[in-house]
Amino acid sequence: MRYLAVGFRLLIVIVVIGGMVIGGRVLVKNKKNALANAPKYGEKPVVVHVVKARKGSLSESRTYLAVYEPIQKATVSARITAVIDKVFCNEGITVEAGQILVKLDCRETKEKIAAAKAGIERAISDISSNEAIVKSLKKSVAFWELEAKRDETLAKQNNIPKSQAEGTAEKANDYKGRYFSAQQKSRGLRHQVDSLKRQLEQLQVQLTYGTINSPYKGMVSRRLVDPGDLAAPGKPLIIVEDRSEMMLVFNIPQEDLTEIKEGLALRFKINGDKHKGTLTRLYPSLDENRTLRAECILQEKELNGLTSGSYVPISIVVSELNDVVLVPASSLIEAPDGKTYVFTVSEDKLEPKIVTVTGKGADNVSVTGLNVGEIVVSSTFLGWVKLASGMKVEPVQ
Repeated sequence: MRYLAVGFRLLIVIVVIGGMVIGGRVLVKNKKNALANAPKYGEKPVVVHVVKARKGSLSESRTYLAVYEPIQKATVSARITAVIDKVFCNEGITVEAGQILVKLDCRETKEKIAAAKAGIERAISDISSNEAIVKSLKKSVAFWELEAKRDETLAKQNNIPKSQAEGTAEKANDYKGRYFSAQQKSRGLRHQVDSLKRQLEQLQVQLTYGTINSPYKGMVSRRLVDPGDLAAPGKPLIIVEDRSEMMLVFNIPQEDLTEIKEGLALRFKINGDKHKGTLTRLYPSLDENRTLRAECILQEKELNGLTSGSYVPISIVVSELNDVVLVPASSLIEAPDGKTYVFTVSEDKLEPKIVTVTGKGADNVSVTGLNVGEIVVSSTFLGWVKLASGMKVEPVQ
């Protein structure tokens, strides 16, 4: 019995091993069949989007980011330091040229004006009184000078004592001194009047600074103060924009200046709508960033969908190329060898061709090295990494 049990176990092991071997062979055979039936690498064509090279015209342009601005913008501030009494405008309202925007509290200035006027009146009154004294002293001086001469003659003739002649001369000199002092006082009072008048003129001008007016007709875009705030020279109070004309303002890098000049056509889009303009003005000097300010004054007073300060991508047409071969800019591949290629499709296979770019537009480029009608891959994303010469493709237009 013992030997029978051992033999039975051995038989079971042999059967299990045999089953595993047979199962393994079946799996290997099925795997080989699956691999044999699988498509070989490279046989499945790659889908590519293509276009035909065509002949046409190309507007070569340069693209910049412009800012939509009014023709004029004034940041209104005060000329003097004073507390704001009243503000007569709010954002969004239209104001006329000269219209009052802000009034300052000028009570102190008015008090100084009143004091200056009173000082002038007092000084004029003092001058009038002193001039009467001057007139009287002048007569006295004339009288005593004659008396002094007469007594001097009589003293020489021994008709009167010498001391009497000296007393008369001393009295004449006293009147001369008083007369001179009175004249000096009148001159001082006149200088005082002149000084007060100049001060009064300055105060009156300063009083006009208490009323701040709009420099021109425009829209109040910002109100930056309220009554009770302190106004000071250079501190912005109100911003007024003259929107009678609007313009696009942008900066041109120094390296582009050889191609850009006043009068060139300018194109841009607002909410999908195409607009045109003309480069109106180039500033004469570069700024600290070595760029030149440029302006395009628009024919349309307002552009729907834009507010002052909006950014607008623009293109300036620098040249027009006619009868050139055009392909999409996305067709170009910059190869490691420094040359520019495109992939053409012939008999459903890719063929790279060297091209020379002669002009660049917004979406298309003009090239040499291609014939009109050749089929070109329009999107070469990843270039040589994804596409290769001789690769089978399925062109889709």
